[in-house]
Amino acid sequence: MSSLLSLCGAQPKMRDIFLQMPDSMLPYLTENNKLDFIDFIDSNMDAVVTNELGGKSQMLGLSDKHLTLKVSASKTIKMHLMPVNEPVDSCNQVICMLTTYGQDIKESKLEVFSVHWRPLDAERYVDIPRQPYVIRWFDNHPADFYPVNVKELGEVEEVSNEPKEDNQFLKCVHWKP
Repeated sequence: MSSLLSLCGAQPKMRDIFLQMPDSMLPYLTENNKLDFIDFIDSNMDAVVTNELGGKSQMLGLSDKHLTLKVSASKTIKMHLMPVNEPVDSCNQVICMLTTYGQDIKESKLEVFSVHWRPLDAERYVDIPRQPYVIRWFDNHPADFYPVNVKELGEVEEVSNEPKEDNQFLKCVHWKP
């Protein structure tokens, strides 16, 4: 509990957020798996672990504000710490998490959490259009688009693996701090 409290004392870092992620959200990754991911990334090694189902999971990227995790061949998680104007659980940041399921046909789910992993209403923070749209993750860098379609409130479907910045049918999701 003390480490959770420290997340709001200073600007939280994604590694701490990830380590505090509830086991129920990633039931087949142990605490040691999570620690190994971070150790491997810090050592510039391939961050691959054997999960509790006997398969391989890989951390593809980790920064102070971002994490990409290939949990299995059919599940990828992208998380980003996003700014908010009004504190949530005493912090001016929340976690925006996009979980993508599937291999050939993919579906994704967009969720928003406090830094204490309390679920929040995604539409309070993200303008979700009802047509294909693009999530822009990092400081408006064009390579960081992630094209998805809205399916239902909070659920999205991946359009393609490649950014489609110039596609007139894709709209950009705007973060509402």
